[in-house]
Amino acid sequence: MKNPMSAAVIPGEKLARRSLFLAAAGAGAAGIVAAQTPAPAAPPAAASVPANIKIGVIQAELALLQTRDGQAAKAELEKKLGPRQETLQKQKADLDELQSKLERGSSTMAQAAKDELQRQIQTKTRNLQRDVQDYQDEQTAEEQKVLADLEEKMKAVIAKYAADNGLSLILNVAAENTPVLWMSQSLDITQAIIDAYDKASPAKAAAPRPAAPASPKPAAAPPKPPAAAPAKP
Repeated sequence: MKNPMSAAVIPGEKLARRSLFLAAAGAGAAGIVAAQTPAPAAPPAAASVPANIKIGVIQAELALLQTRDGQAAKAELEKKLGPRQETLQKQKADLDELQSKLERGSSTMAQAAKDELQRQIQTKTRNLQRDVQDYQDEQTAEEQKVLADLEEKMKAVIAKYAADNGLSLILNVAAENTPVLWMSQSLDITQAIIDAYDKASPAKAAAPRPAAPASPKPAAAPPKPPAAAPAKP
């Protein structure tokens, strides 16, 4: 599915970051201020973090896609949208052929023939752009429909795993704008959550699944329609 199932399953709260801007006064003014202003009180000591706090990190979208339910949903979606994908590829191939024909005959083709070919290219380009947009809208709607049920199951599995393993915090590090800059791989519970999900939702027929999470293979993207041919001056 298209980087497909990209909505965060368990969106973690982002810590707000405040920048402190210190205004620097001139040398003379600084001396006066220093003489008249009492020294600032020492900042309070930083709150200590309990030694026994446990944290886990997860690539939530990846975990969801790697479960048996996620793999089945992905296959079902590809099967449903496959015919539309093939139609778009055919439209793109036909359009490419017309453009190649125009380029090959640009110096020998009669002006009327070139005008007609350009008209066909512009019409097919508009049609392809419209059909690609319709395909993408349908794909997004189908993905959201499929994910809605799976996400609720995944949230329940994560909550149970956290309770069973004494975790106080689980961060989703899948998002590109995650505030996590570095982490130890020992904190990654992605595979453990996949296993827990599959155990809680046994498949009717066991489906093959990668032993370890890997970057999900994006669904084939629809062909990108070319820019419309410039109108004849």
